[in-house]
Amino acid sequence: MSGTGRPKLIAAVQETVARLDALELHASRAGREIMRCLTETALRSSASDTSALADEIQFAVEAILRVMPPYAPALNVMHRVLARVEWARTNGEDSNSLRMALECEAGSFSRWSASARQRIADVGAALIPDDGTVFTFTLSETILRCLLHASAQGKQFRILVTESRPNNDGLATARALFDAGLEIEVSIDACIGELVPQADIVMVGAEAIMADGSAIAKAGTLPSALVARQCGIPVYVVVDSMKLDVSSALGLSLPQDPLKVQDVLPADAPDSVAAAGSLFDRTPAHLIRAVVSERGILTAAACSALMREMPVSQYLHKAIEERKGLHV
Repeated sequence: MSGTGRPKLIAAVQETVARLDALELHASRAGREIMRCLTETALRSSASDTSALADEIQFAVEAILRVMPPYAPALNVMHRVLARVEWARTNGEDSNSLRMALECEAGSFSRWSASARQRIADVGAALIPDDGTVFTFTLSETILRCLLHASAQGKQFRILVTESRPNNDGLATARALFDAGLEIEVSIDACIGELVPQADIVMVGAEAIMADGSAIAKAGTLPSALVARQCGIPVYVVVDSMKLDVSSALGLSLPQDPLKVQDVLPADAPDSVAAAGSLFDRTPAHLIRAVVSERGILTAAACSALMREMPVSQYLHKAIEERKGLHV
């Protein structure tokens, strides 16, 4: 760090860190919140030179990395911001110009995000069969939009969803769809093997799409995809392109966050009992028909090609490589 004192985290960063640690932010929203708090860090900073401003932004990134789940949008936002910071350092840009550039980046990102969500709703809704059945798992903003958009187009369809333990995100999906007047049926995760064969299409979200075309998603996605493959039912992963994990194209893999005892057992469980399993699983590319994004319907190869167009921060790449749990 340059300067004489240790940087301080602004309130927006502290709040984002706390919400990430408590798993209160889903992947896409986490990306938007991180863009907001990093931009605010730059705008609120009193640093008079670019190096000191860069240090403050990097300090905020380090705090976020310590608690961040395997969310590609969060990593990609940090790559985007830090790559711009590195350009400023290399090219001698002054701190005020860098602040203005980052504010413009944030505005551009916000406009892109709103447009991408609408485009995905159009693409995804077209896949939903009229008078058919959709199986979905956990909570996904993009899938909710696809289902609501298809309903608004006049399509009639049945939706099956399971609770998605441990935080019951599937119930939040069911509640949102029920409130919107859609036909929704809810079950337990153990009934995936019974419910998926009833569907015409499986639509799931993801935290990240890796360079090999696999999807990191809430635990239970892999079993859903395996049952779908056995029954010849197509599986579509519905994400915007910020879910394409550029770090995986650099040879880094995301951690599988382990389940905690309190995720599985009541508070009075014996101390000697340990939890097994992970909060996220990895569905290989061969189980996925395609990725549905604002860029259209993508193959694994197309996803990998798009990753090569995304900005990369050398500082973030090194920080991830050095951090436990994120490994080559």
